[in-house]
Amino acid sequence: MLFNLVRPGAGTALVRTAGFGRMLVVLTLLISQMSLAAWKDPLDTPSASTSIAHQTLLLDVVQAGERLVAVGSHGHIIYSDDNGSSWQQGKVPVSITLTAVYFSSPQHGWAVGHDGVILATTDGGSNWTRQFDGYSANKAIVAAAKNKKQRAENALLSAEEAGNDVAVEEAEMALENATYALEDAEYDVSTGSTKPFLDVWFYDARRGFALGAYGMFFATEDGGASWQDVSARLPNPERLHLNSITLVDNRSLVVVGEMGLIMRSDDLGASWRKTPSPYEGSLFGLVNAGEQQLLFGLRGHVFSSVDGGISWTEASTGSQQTLLSGYVGRSNTLLVGNAGSVIVFDKALKNSRTLIIEGRKAYAAAVQAPDGTFVIVGEVGVQRLNANGELLDQSITMAAGDF
Repeated sequence: MLFNLVRPGAGTALVRTAGFGRMLVVLTLLISQMSLAAWKDPLDTPSASTSIAHQTLLLDVVQAGERLVAVGSHGHIIYSDDNGSSWQQGKVPVSITLTAVYFSSPQHGWAVGHDGVILATTDGGSNWTRQFDGYSANKAIVAAAKNKKQRAENALLSAEEAGNDVAVEEAEMALENATYALEDAEYDVSTGSTKPFLDVWFYDARRGFALGAYGMFFATEDGGASWQDVSARLPNPERLHLNSITLVDNRSLVVVGEMGLIMRSDDLGASWRKTPSPYEGSLFGLVNAGEQQLLFGLRGHVFSSVDGGISWTEASTGSQQTLLSGYVGRSNTLLVGNAGSVIVFDKALKNSRTLIIEGRKAYAAAVQAPDGTFVIVGEVGVQRLNANGELLDQSITMAAGDF
């Protein structure tokens, strides 16, 4: 076809064009081979030391005793011992984007992220080790899916033998769902470690959960030395994304996710039930303030409950920006989200003020520092706010790395 498109008399130009095309193909192949040779799996590539880690994308920040620890892109984990004024970089064995971090004590913490990675620290966030990744997760999910399909086949056989038409119909549907789930799991194995974890929570130094996209839900009883796929415990047959997990009293946990999904466990995650949702859009988190909870998600929707989530009342905040995270402080509760949105609730969660931080960047998480100021993290790294949620003069520094 190329020859037909060239005007008569343009033979020389045609030869040059064809020659250049062949050269381009050869160069492309060489570059591709060089790129493949140079490429390193980010799961096996340590996070690089940088003086601007506190200015890059950060997706979560928490307290670890008096220390603050934040995680984000390129495997960056940074920590501060002076209320967020200066930061140091932890040694991390991966360069994967990290989405969430949790500490059960000042020393013991876990971070999760893309490619199904789970990291652990026993020294307050200075040094991290890899416990788990998406390759292991995919294998565990396939094994669980095979078991679930086998149980569904057995249930269908029993229903057919009993001649129970209703039970047969239900068993056929369960088997169909199990078959699809197994096919999806086997496909994931063939494509690599692709699914991200989005949140992590631990009850103590041994018992915890990691959850994320497509209904991923893993548990450990040994501090992360081993992780088990326990997604079958959840009433989530559509495998909706799971965005966060929150402790709402001594033994009760709440998981929220896409399409208004809310699930509750009153036995520390052994069993779960779906609870009524006030909203059909994605929910990104829930904060617990004693006898009250705030639920938040897309388009600025915020709901409050005083009966443990049985009923919800929408709170008017004047904002339509998606809210991604929140933190219950000593005198105020903060919700943060897109376009620089910071919503400040009073201690009783009755009145709110909506602030917009200059630059209108997205913020993904907030925490209150020991001195009462707030630290928020997001698209532009670390920012500090006063106790009323107002931006402080920024003089945040990063210590030089030693690795």
